Amino acid sequence: MKVFSKEHKTTLFVCLALLGVITLISCAKPTPAPAPPLPSPGLPKAPAPGNPQPTPAEAWSPDGVIGSHEYLSEASYGDYELFWVNDAQYIYVAMKAKTSGWVAMAVQPGTKMNQADMVFGYVKDGTVTIFDLFSLGDTGPHPSDTDQGGKNDILAFGGSEQDGYTIIEFKRALDTGDKYDNKLAIGKNQIIWAHGSIDDLRMKHSARGYGEIILY
Repeated sequence: MKVFSKEHKTTLFVCLALLGVITLISCAKPTPAPAPPLPSPGLPKAPAPGNPQPTPAEAWSPDGVIGSHEYLSEASYGDYELFWVNDAQYIYVAMKAKTSGWVAMAVQPGTKMNQADMVFGYVKDGTVTIFDLFSLGDTGPHPSDTDQGGKNDILAFGGSEQDGYTIIEFKRALDTGDKYDNKLAIGKNQIIWAHGSIDDLRMKHSARGYGEIILY
């Protein structure tokens, strides 16, 4: 029987221990690498420093041209289109219709035309004319606010007539404080739209209808 010295026993023990570790490592399943984080949803890029995006008031111009970034909302009613944007104090509107006559819209609180707050405009011989009106009955009449003791609350306006279309743009306060103007509120506002074939306030509409504008 062979007798191992103390040194031989120690060496043998170390070798057996290393062999066990190597065996465990080779049998163990590799741990998968952590998955890369999912990309976050895309967010609008902030304007570059020194080049901020214009506010509605800065982008708007009553030049009779509806710019691609001038209005945030729009509605179409056949040959009549309405564009608008608002800030905390004002609304900016463009009325566009396939006509060489007049275009109009009204903030309408009830039925038909009764107590409708109307803006009526046309372009004749290159001159833009606009009226701030208030209807006194279901079918009119609708004299101007100033004729009824109120005031003209159209703060700025402009327009154009080209290729069979008339465009009228205007600006007014959401709440003018005039009893012959209806307040525009955040949310839905009922409106009437109309257009006529002749540049004359007295001429009846060619088409009209009801709609709504939503303010944010």
